[in-house]
Parts: sequence; structure tokens; C-alpha cells
Amino acid sequence: MSAVPRDTASPPADHGPRSLQRLPSELVQLIAAYLDTSTLKNVALVSPALHQHATDVLWQHVCLADQWKLHLNEHTDQLWGDRGRGESDEHDDTPIVRKLYILATNPGLASKVQTLTHRCHLPAPNIFDELPRMHFDADNLSQHDRLHILLKLAIQNMVNVHTLRIVYGHWKLTNALLAGFLDPGRPRSVPLRKLWLESCCFDKDTLYWLLPSKATGLESIRLRRLGNEVLDTVQRQPLRFMEFKLSRGGQYYQMHNGAGGFVGTTVHFSEQGMPDRWPRPTVEELVDKGRAFDAVMWDHLPGIRDYIDANPVVPESSTSERFAPDPTNAMQWLIACSASNLTSLNLDWIHWRRNESATHPFSNASLFLTELAQLRFPHLRAFQIRNAALPLTQLPDNVYLLEDTFLDFLESHPKIQCLAWPMDKVYSHVKPSVDVQNRSRKLVAHLAMMLTDLRLDTQYTGQGESLTDECKTADEQLARLRRRRFIAEFAPHMRRIEQIKLEGGIPRDEKREMLRALHWCPLKKIVMIGVSFPAGNTWGGGGHQLRAIDPGQSGSDFIYNLEEEDLEGILAAYRRGFPMSSDFTFEPDYGWPAQAPLLQTVALHHASTVEELKICGYNGCPILSYPTPITSPLLTGLRSYDNLKQLVLSFWLMTWYEDSYRDAEIIQSWLDTRSPASTALTIVTPRSSPPPDQPVDPGHFPDFGNPRIIPRTQEFNRWAVALKTRFSPSALAYRVARDIGPFLSPVAKARKGGVRVRASFCLGAKEERRTASDIFDLDIKVGRADQVLEFVGPREEGEPGRWWAKLEDRRWF
Repeated sequence: MSAVPRDTASPPADHGPRSLQRLPSELVQLIAAYLDTSTLKNVALVSPALHQHATDVLWQHVCLADQWKLHLNEHTDQLWGDRGRGESDEHDDTPIVRKLYILATNPGLASKVQTLTHRCHLPAPNIFDELPRMHFDADNLSQHDRLHILLKLAIQNMVNVHTLRIVYGHWKLTNALLAGFLDPGRPRSVPLRKLWLESCCFDKDTLYWLLPSKATGLESIRLRRLGNEVLDTVQRQPLRFMEFKLSRGGQYYQMHNGAGGFVGTTVHFSEQGMPDRWPRPTVEELVDKGRAFDAVMWDHLPGIRDYIDANPVVPESSTSERFAPDPTNAMQWLIACSASNLTSLNLDWIHWRRNESATHPFSNASLFLTELAQLRFPHLRAFQIRNAALPLTQLPDNVYLLEDTFLDFLESHPKIQCLAWPMDKVYSHVKPSVDVQNRSRKLVAHLAMMLTDLRLDTQYTGQGESLTDECKTADEQLARLRRRRFIAEFAPHMRRIEQIKLEGGIPRDEKREMLRALHWCPLKKIVMIGVSFPAGNTWGGGGHQLRAIDPGQSGSDFIYNLEEEDLEGILAAYRRGFPMSSDFTFEPDYGWPAQAPLLQTVALHHASTVEELKICGYNGCPILSYPTPITSPLLTGLRSYDNLKQLVLSFWLMTWYEDSYRDAEIIQSWLDTRSPASTALTIVTPRSSPPPDQPVDPGHFPDFGNPRIIPRTQEFNRWAVALKTRFSPSALAYRVARDIGPFLSPVAKARKGGVRVRASFCLGAKEERRTASDIFDLDIKVGRADQVLEFVGPREEGEPGRWWAKLEDRRWF
């Protein structure tokens, strides 16, 4: 027997047990990044190998949010409110204090923080009902000196923060955060590069001392849903009729909760028009109330209180010692001081005026925009101004992008790749001089090879968008002329646009012509948002087909502004086919004759490149599980999008059951499905889609003719059964897949992961004097044979996981 060579017969050398400790640090860090928050917390406590990496991930993003707290003592034990016995502090800062204390006393941990967010614990104000009436300079929120000292101590340790977000922030804490992080003398390893301010207010007079060099170093600024006070040189305006601000103490008020209902809190209302029976606390009384709440809070945090008292912070020098008064408004000041480094400037739904009745409603806005147009940003790549939400956000009449105020501005910023602007404010309705026309055309030729993102909007219309604009007034005719000038003179020249967003009251034929005009662009994402469903009306003229299906609509007096679709014309167009010339030349063609539906026309031009479609608008949208005859012809064009990866579509969910709408109960059932230990939602992967319904074999029924079998009387809640079988998340997922799956491209569904479909529903409380409607989205993945691969939701827009994802994924910030 021949000997076997030693090197092949011996077992492999044992190099010790394989473990995480032996992996490179970079790999362990990647592993930790995939763990969810609850798992990371457990790992940080028990795993020596992953503790450091888990802690790094956990503290990368820190959120400072207050809480609601109920106080019970001998003075309040007889007080009963909606949420229990005692006196409620609507804005208790205890969670903020605890986090700041950890950051102030642990420099190593604080150095891990990269993104800091501050927000009120309340849901964001409703943009239509509450935001126009709110002031954000609330005096008695986050007011205590100890809190601000603790914040300064913590900021000294947060040397790696590059992004600061303040969303619905408390006024005094907002000022302190801006002062701390914009201070050029603060200890830092990286500069603050990104600033997001939304639904808040800040006082420039408290910040002047920071910037003798007039340079913030900011690269990205997003100002969103800010009130008129940020444009005023005298910022602290008195409250007008029905205006209010948040408060600790004051009048009880129910605000929208962002999930189809209301949440009670206390606010400080304007005294104008207030009934005599209402309490009328003064600002001083409310400040004293806040101090009393703070005293109780600090009594419960003696260790943190003693630490702060032992580490006083020297206050900054007063403004009067450093700078002379400056009339510039706060927003203009912040932007001007960031000009040298700014790459992205986004002004999103700014309230350029407080109300319509002012003598000069646009005076502050005109001044601000004129001054903005004079600034120069050497590195600017994204410039966005959006105003579709309300008339209060509408730009002044004399401001145009390519022929007036901002022509010089755009010529001086040749690096812009993302542009957002009101569609009817790009060109004027009056032809300018020949010189201005030549400059404008040259600029369009340049933008044709630069723009990759284009976002256009017009003011939303109350009852929905029309097929074509049949103008009734001279102002409407001029606005239509300006929009169509943009379609004819700007859009056909574009060559590199990959993402287009059309939002607001743009008529359907103008949406169609806009997308036809972009024929030569490699569009990957198309977004169309309106009051009416952009792809067509599935409800019939005036919504009569919905009324025939939905009992709750039959007695409604509301008339939908919906025009009948030409079913015969659409079917004839499908029979004729859709030829496309290889040398296509765009010629505007308005109106809506008998022709192919919008999705089919868009597919003709862009189906080969589109990866994401978002088509949102509830009036006339498909009715879930109850398709009308026109639904299929309108949606059949989706089959042409072979590269589609994501589809967002509005659906009408019929919630009428046994003589009443059940929106509130449906929403509550969705909220109840979430884990009680976490606000995060779990992605559910079903085993398979249910098979088609099969008839029940007669043998499965009991033989009630047999005298030995006594029928048992059953009492059951029919609504509970319907809630489980029709409205549960899993039931909705299968219903959506059954409705939309057949319209998706087989090629797209066969791709790994299928097509991600987001079904968007609009539900809410329908009370006698007040309604609350909010959007809930159900995300599913549809694969081969219309199988549901996984689903998550339904989720409201303010659900924590979704809210954070939107913040993190926001483009051009």
C-alpha cells in the first residue's frame, strides 16, 4: 500500500474558532448597520464584539422631542381631563433633558452624533386648516435657562454633526440650536453642512453676534412650510382673529393628528372675536405656568439639575455690542450668509403672505425675492421654489423666472441640475424685449444639457382638474397662456431630464403635452399629483358611477368636478394602434378628443426608460375591488412599462357599512396591528396568494333535516368579520394585487423582487362640524402571476418609520 503524501492527508490547520472578533472592523460595521433599532439596543448591551459598532449606529441620529405628561398632586387630584386625573403639561422637556445630559457628560458618545433633529411630539400641523393660522414663536415652550445651558454643554461635545433638522420645533429651542451649531467658534471636527427648517420660527436678532464674517458654511438649506413671520422685519406680530400658537396651558383645542382624527392639546388663541366665556390668559401668565411645570420637572431630575448648576455657561454678548440694527428679514439673512458654499436651496410652500385682506399682501415677499435674485451662489446645483398648496403660498404677480426677476440669477448659476418653479411663473404673458428673448433662449439651450430634475406646480383647484382649461376670467386666460408658453418654448428643448414632477391644478391635456414635449429625455421617474386622478376618471360624469356603488355617496350633495371619459373613443384608439415616428417633432395639441388614455400616450414616448410612476389624486381614482367599465381601458397602458420598479397609485376605499362610514374604526384597526413595543412596522412576507374562490361542496353543510341535529343559534358581529376579511392589512394587500396586478408588465413582475406597488388611500373622521382626512399608504410587492411577495402598512405619512425614511431619502438635501 503506497504512502499518501503528508500534505494531502493531513486535516487543515485549526486557526481557532471563527468569530466576529476575527472579522475586519469594516465588515462588523456593515453587519451592525443592517440590524433594526431594537436589536441594536440589545446587542449594545450584551455583545462585546458588536457593542462599539451598535453604539455608533444608535447614536448617529439623535432626535430631541418633548412629551405629554400628566401631573397629579394635592392641588390637581380633583381635576379630570380627557386623558386622566391631574393637570397635563402638553410640552414636557424631560426626554430632551435626559438625552442632552448623556451627550453633555459623555464626549465619546456625543462625538458619534452626525444628524440632530428637533421636533415637537405633536403631529405636524395640517397644511390647509392649521398651518395658515399658526404662529411658531410660542413663549413658554422649552424656556428654562437650565435647558439652554445643558444644550450648550452638549453642543460642545457633538463635534461631528453635519446635519441639523428642526421640524415643528419650539421657538426658543430652535433659536438656541441655530445659535449653537452656527457658532464658528464651537468645537467641531466637521462643519454643519445641511440645515432643514420646517414649520418653525427663528429670531435673527439672537444670531447676529455669531457671524462677523457673514459665512455659515452651509451647503444645503431647506426651508419648508414656514409662516409669514420669517419674512417680517418686525417678526413678533400680534395674533389676529382665529390665529394661535402652541402653549403650556391656555385654551383646549383639538388639532389634526395626521392619522385621520384629532388630538387634544392647549394653545394660546387670539383674543379677537373670542367668546367672553373663554379663558383669556396673558402671555405672562402662560410663561409662569411653564415655569411651574419646569420646576416640577427639575425636582424629578435632581442629579441633572445639580450638574447644570455646577457648570454655568457664560452668556453671549448682546447684539447691540456687536452689530448695528439690520432691516433684513431672518430668512434672507440666513441664505445670504450661506452664499459662498451653498449647493442646494429649497423654499417649499412658504407662506409669502399671512392673509388675503392685507393692503399690500406681497410687499414682504416681493422684497425678499428681489433681494434673493441679487445673491450669487458659486456652487448652486439645486434651486427649488414650490407653491402649489394654498393661495397664501402664491408668488407675487411680477416675479417670473426667465423674463423678469430671476433671469440674471439663472444666467449667473450655470451648474443648476434640479429646478422647481411654479409653471405659470416661468414666462410672462407679455412678450419682453428682443434682447430678453434672446437671453432667455440661450439660457434654455444651456439648461437643456444640464437639468436632470424638473418639478412644476400650479395652485390646487378645489374640486379637481379639468380635461382642458376652459377659461372663464381674464386672469385664467393669462395663466393658461403662461403655462402653454412654458410647454412650447422650454420643454421641447430638454434632453437630459430623468425625473419630472407635475403637481397641483395643471389640466390633464397640459400634463399630456408636457410629457410629449419631453420625448427626447430619458425619463426614469414621472410624478403626477392633483385633486383628480391624473390618469383619468373612473367614476363617470359627476361621479355618478361611484354613487351607484357606494351607498354613502348616494345621499351626498357634493358634486364632483369630473367629466365623462369617451369609452368608445378610447377603445377605437386601442384598435387603431399607436404608431410612433422615429423623427418625432413636438407640436402642441390641446383639448381632449377621442384618443388613447394618458398612460398609453406617456408609454408611447417613455415606457422604455420609466422605472417609477406616481399617479395620485382621489377624485375619480380606481375603486378598490369595484372596478367600473372604464377602469381597465384607462390602466391598460401600464402593461407597456417593462422597466417599472415602483408604482404609486391612488385607490378609493369604500368604508360605508351598515348605514355609516367606518373610517375611524378601520384606521384604529391598522394602528392596533403595530407592535406594542415599537412604532416600527414589520414587513410581512406571505406564503402565497390565496387561490381563487371555490364553491363549497354541499357535503360540508350540516344536514339540518336530521332530527338529531339541533341548529345552534349563533350571534356574531358582522362588522368585526368584515373588518378582518376586507380591511385588515393582509386582506387589503391581496385586494390591491388582484386589482392592479393584471395591468403590470409580465416582464417587470418577473424581475427579482417584482414590482413595488404603493396603494394610497384617503380616510378620516367625518364629524358633523369637522372632518379630518389623511393619506394612508400600503406597500406591497407583486411578482409573477400577481403573487403578493410581501407587504407593509397601511401607514400614515407621519408614522415614525416612514417619516424618518422621507427625511433621509429626500433628494437634493
